[in-house]
Amino acid sequence: MSKSSYGFLSPQPYMKDAIEEMSTRADIHVMEADTWAADEIARHVESCRAAGIRSVGGFAQKDAFHHILINEGLGNKAPSRLSFLYCMNKYLMRTLETNPFYFDYVDPLNETDDEIIAKIPHWPFMLKNTSLSLGRGIFKIETPDELREVLKSYREDTDLQELIASQYASYLEGVDPATVPDIVPPFIAETLVDMNKAIEYCYEGYVTPDGKVVHYALTEEVYFSNHQALGYVTPPISIDTTMAAKIEAWIEDYMGKIAALGYVGQFFNIEFWVMPDGAIHLVEINPRAAHSYHYNYLYSFGSSLYEDNFRLAAGEPMEERTPWIKWREGDDHKFTLIALITAKETGAVSDILDYDYVDELEREGILVRHTRQRGDVLTDGDMTAAGVMLLQIWLVSDSKEEAITKEHELRRRIYRRPQRDAEYPAYWSV
Repeated sequence: MSKSSYGFLSPQPYMKDAIEEMSTRADIHVMEADTWAADEIARHVESCRAAGIRSVGGFAQKDAFHHILINEGLGNKAPSRLSFLYCMNKYLMRTLETNPFYFDYVDPLNETDDEIIAKIPHWPFMLKNTSLSLGRGIFKIETPDELREVLKSYREDTDLQELIASQYASYLEGVDPATVPDIVPPFIAETLVDMNKAIEYCYEGYVTPDGKVVHYALTEEVYFSNHQALGYVTPPISIDTTMAAKIEAWIEDYMGKIAALGYVGQFFNIEFWVMPDGAIHLVEINPRAAHSYHYNYLYSFGSSLYEDNFRLAAGEPMEERTPWIKWREGDDHKFTLIALITAKETGAVSDILDYDYVDELEREGILVRHTRQRGDVLTDGDMTAAGVMLLQIWLVSDSKEEAITKEHELRRRIYRRPQRDAEYPAYWSV
């Protein structure tokens, strides 16, 4: 029986093992896409057809639109451009939420500082650039002067303004202008959530070509007291399956509105808060499958998010027992933690981390993703609010207690000197 053929857009080096494992069941073709220009997309579509490639998968934010354009060109059902726009603008995505926290648009090019300041109901608050990701363009604003400084910086950054405008023009090419919302702002102001009380979760799901929302998996984010990321653990440890029905209802309400805009035939990743009273609130939606969590689902439940993404885009049958169902029904599973190793100081990476220990971990067969190299030198310009990501390390355990113990040992040994202000939350203790 012949294998299905899929195109893997811009895989990173740490994905090599996954590609090799998938290649025992399918023909995986590595592809690189640079622009959204019609002639380049047409070339990719032609080369896919010549190679018998049924669908392509893009797992990083930069590949999400390529995923749509190429699959659409192959005749596959793909999300509409309008639904993609909503998923790529942090203000628009919030307009679809039932019972949201406070939020409002901020448009520095069409509003004065005083007009913007006047409509903020409580301080401090979060100000987010609606089009940037990975910690860039996210600000905790405590005073009007801080707000004025950020607004001034944006007004002066004409390159960023032009980049955002060109991206939106690409997303909306061929879209009926009457369906485009009147307000597509560059910033959103929203409630500042106390991360020491609320817990953030990463949900993976998909919408079938005929518009049905399917629940795929859930991962919990864990943060230090200074909001520096600790890691992502699958399945979650702070809630149990009694919360699952409430999450399902919230997801189906929210994603039903996005599916109505044409978001079909694709995975999506939603981050949401669970508040101390059990209320659920949106953080953001990403119009793609989250590539890092593939290993969490593989190691914990034996599921391949990569392959499921390809199958869905190709319109092929999907495995019915998703990690979500396995978790809800109590199947045997592991606990997988992506431990995030970050730095909030400048200097040589090799002076921050003990690479003899890192090498030891890799010799043991533990998966390590190097987002920065040991020879890199960090500068002030590299820093984000969350610091600089250096490594992601996948730890697999039989219990949540073992996961916590392994993470404590890892963090104790990997840094050459203790990280400042990095206090564990109370529930992440041994």
